[in-house]
Amino acid sequence: LAAAWRYAQRTGRTLAIDWRGSCYLDQPFANAFPVFFEPIQHIAGVPVVCDDQINQLSFPGPFFPPWWNKPPIECVYRPDEQIFRERDELSELFQTEEDSAANTVVCDACLMWRCDQDAERQIFRSIKPRSEIQARIDAIHQEHFKGHSIIGVHV
Repeated sequence: LAAAWRYAQRTGRTLAIDWRGSCYLDQPFANAFPVFFEPIQHIAGVPVVCDDQINQLSFPGPFFPPWWNKPPIECVYRPDEQIFRERDELSELFQTEEDSAANTVVCDACLMWRCDQDAERQIFRSIKPRSEIQARIDAIHQEHFKGHSIIGVHV
């Protein structure tokens, strides 16, 4: 998310957080982002679309990486090699500091460690877990970690 946000910020694009098909939800067309995080309209000046209105959007082509320009029926299955290739193409695009001529840049490969720490910090400052999730995080902290020094916990 941080790498995609940084790219959107640098190029003046809107960031669409489309986490449909998440392995963390039983509903394949539900966007996981608003299930776990409070709705947001922007992140540090970058417009954000992150709610279920994503289901009504039609993203304009052409797309980058080029694989996403195939007819939808051909995009049902992406082999691991394709995902790794896309990750590398996106990494290269993001590092060039240039924009793509494509109307829509699809960032659907893990780009962990491919952005600067300031971008990661901006994301962590900008998104907040939904109140019921935050309550559970707080309860786990209270039960297991209160009074102890903590380096980091991934809940």
